[in-house]
Amino acid sequence: MSVIKTTLAEQAYRELRSRIVGGQLAGGQRLLVNELAADLGISPTPVKEACLRLEADGLVTTVPRRGMVVRSLTETDVEQLYAARILIEKGAVEVAFETGRIDDALVRRLTRAVEQHRRYATSSSLDDLAKALTHDRLFHSALVDAAGIPMISETHARIVSQTHTVFVSVPGDYSRSVEEHEDILAAVVARDCAKVVEAMRRHLERSRKNTLHLFSVLAGRQAPASLTA
Repeated sequence: MSVIKTTLAEQAYRELRSRIVGGQLAGGQRLLVNELAADLGISPTPVKEACLRLEADGLVTTVPRRGMVVRSLTETDVEQLYAARILIEKGAVEVAFETGRIDDALVRRLTRAVEQHRRYATSSSLDDLAKALTHDRLFHSALVDAAGIPMISETHARIVSQTHTVFVSVPGDYSRSVEEHEDILAAVVARDCAKVVEAMRRHLERSRKNTLHLFSVLAGRQAPASLTA
């Protein structure tokens, strides 16, 4: 029985996480356990367990008198999340080079992610935007995974999911992001650690600025531009 419960909780977690990162559950939206359980066709207990995991991931928060809601990021949150991403991704790449984990298999994985990212990056559809962001995450996770440190990879995945909850609300042209990924990939192919780190730093700094820009878009102060996720 416990195995079934764990499996259902994992399924609920993955589905709800996908809905949050994909924009179907927006920031500030209440997570009503009984309603979600009915929607997923399972009992409330695994849904509650899933929500607690999402809270640990930073995607859900508990608000007095409202219960659990999808977390809405602040500009301070964004600054801190990107500071963490830069440290993690830079360090992971350096470890990967030091340990000889930059290989042809990684290049193939990065290339597939860039190709799929390019396919969806210029669409105005929110569904295609969600797909583009999925391949964006796959690109970055491949680089971090190359360090061979699962704990770092798990932490990085949580951070990237949080930053992408801002982008899912605003369709735009993300081709600039693809171009920056191509620059990183070219440096990986050349096996040049310094160039990979510098290209990644530039990309993440632009992404941070674009994420902050989107706060202005969502507030109606500015119009969307060419974006870097």
